[in-house]
Amino acid sequence: MTAAAPTPATPTPLFGIDVWTDVVCPWCYVGEARLLEAIEAEGLTGRVTLRAHSFELDPTAPTGSTEDNVTGLARRKGIPVEKVREMEAQIGDLSREVGREYVSPRPMGNTRGVHRVLQAVQEARGAEVATEFFLELQRGHFTDTVNPFDEEVVVTRAIAAGLAEADARAAWAGTTHDDAVEEDVREAVSMGARGVPFFLFDDRYTAPGALPTETFRQALRQIAAEAEERASTEA
Repeated sequence: MTAAAPTPATPTPLFGIDVWTDVVCPWCYVGEARLLEAIEAEGLTGRVTLRAHSFELDPTAPTGSTEDNVTGLARRKGIPVEKVREMEAQIGDLSREVGREYVSPRPMGNTRGVHRVLQAVQEARGAEVATEFFLELQRGHFTDTVNPFDEEVVVTRAIAAGLAEADARAAWAGTTHDDAVEEDVREAVSMGARGVPFFLFDDRYTAPGALPTETFRQALRQIAAEAEERASTEA
């Protein structure tokens, strides 16, 4: 009998990247794509962990109702609809530069329920599963293939991520995990965040905004070198 080949060991992550984000934030969508592009370009795929944290762009948005993003932004900011469409077109161009579809208009509404479910998934299944659950909702929102304001859609995806249905519905309804959302927001604000995306690299360096891919690459290169040096010193 031939012995099975040993399974290659999974490399130990060098460092973590925490990102505060909202499911309806277009710059978060672009920023995440640029970050992943930079991670791959620097040969760090599988060597860093990405953790999503809650942050609401518009906590005052009405719960239980939606309007399209163009109309809603024009109303809230007091700017012409055509101006919003121009802004959307510009972000769409940036999205396509990193190989991502960008659909406009899209539904918009209060995102608190999504954030509570994110926190519930994280508690039950861990940060990695919760992050993927959240980012899939975000990607689906911007390609208009997922409605993150539909309770059944979010609960179904939370169940697929391993969360019990009762726990998902309780979080969506606000019975649980509201404090966890607030804690995430307070942590970001305490580090100087005024909006999202907001990044924390290796628990040491913060960076606001959807940075250019090359800027992400330079930061990752420096932080990875520091992490490797630290690991060799501690070995």
